[in-house]
Amino acid sequence: MENQELDLVKVQSEVTKATRLSVTKKELEDMVAISSKITVPDLTNKSQVAIAKEARLKLRKVEIDIEKQGKGYRDIFTAVNKAILADEKELKAITSPEIERIEKIEEEARKIEIVLERTAQLPFRHEQLSVIDDGVEVTDAELLEMDSQSFTDYKNSRIAQKLEDDRTALEEAQAKVRAEAERQERENATREREEIARKEEQELSIKRLEIEKQNAELRIQQEKADADRRVKEAEERAKQEAKEKEDRIQQEKIMKEAKEQEEKEKLESKKKYQDWLTKNDYDEATHYLRNENGIITLYKAISTFKI
Repeated sequence: MENQELDLVKVQSEVTKATRLSVTKKELEDMVAISSKITVPDLTNKSQVAIAKEARLKLRKVEIDIEKQGKGYRDIFTAVNKAILADEKELKAITSPEIERIEKIEEEARKIEIVLERTAQLPFRHEQLSVIDDGVEVTDAELLEMDSQSFTDYKNSRIAQKLEDDRTALEEAQAKVRAEAERQERENATREREEIARKEEQELSIKRLEIEKQNAELRIQQEKADADRRVKEAEERAKQEAKEKEDRIQQEKIMKEAKEQEEKEKLESKKKYQDWLTKNDYDEATHYLRNENGIITLYKAISTFKI
């Protein structure tokens, strides 16, 4: 293998020499040095511009030759690379299936080794879990699926859950004790209140009897006073009604007399009004009347003119 690597280094050196471009860096630098001396003071001078163009085209021709030569070499290496890749693929097609087969054997061996290691740890794992005393059952198959980290995480989660369950159970027990103490306290307080209420009810019953007796006496006195008041009010209403009747009769008489007097005055006024019209030779065709605040004025039309 070492001799092969030395041969490859030698091949690389020889290929590098063989593919060196024909033009050298020094030749190009000399050509550019000559071209850099060309100037065009007058850009309107076509002969000067033509000289500069000719130098550019010469340099570009050299570039094109370099590109063609480089592409030719690259095409050779591309073809060589393709051939090498094809050989590599063909050769690996022989070894790869066998490598994969052996890898599967190694993988199965590792799995068996892991199972044997975990099987040997089963009693120890069961013992660690039984110490938790949380009543959770776990099978050997489930434990065999766990690596060391998974088992540690599983054990820690059960320990944490057991601690949480114990804490919850303790809090519930303490809550029950507190609830029972509070219930007893409420019952004692209720009995005390009921006893106080019973005594107060007895005292209130005695007071209510006394108050009812006093109220009965007051009702008798009130009823007698109400009866006397009703008699007095009846007498007052009779007097008031008699007075109102007398006043009504008197008022009706006054209104009747006033109405008769008003009608009499209307008749007299109407007769005077007619006499006044007659006295002034009233004629509806030539006279007209105007009433201002109860004073009637008679006007006569003298003449009319149509415009």
